[in-house]
Amino acid sequence: MANQEQQPKSCRTERIGIVAGITDDQVRLEVEGKSVHVPRSKTSENLIVGDQVSWSGTVWVKIREEEVKNR
Repeated sequence: MANQEQQPKSCRTERIGIVAGITDDQVRLEVEGKSVHVPRSKTSENLIVGDQVSWSGTVWVKIREEEVKNR
């Protein structure tokens, strides 16, 4: 039992959003029904309004259409 207690516990939550607006310095995302403003530096380039994105742990990246179908 001691080994189980010493093992780190991990929990991965996937955050998915939809790009609702883009300015030069911010991106507005709809995440779980809430509007979230994130710095443009925290998103991948070439996003357009309507793109689905997920949080990679460092930046919001566009989800490819094939990935969306498989979720």
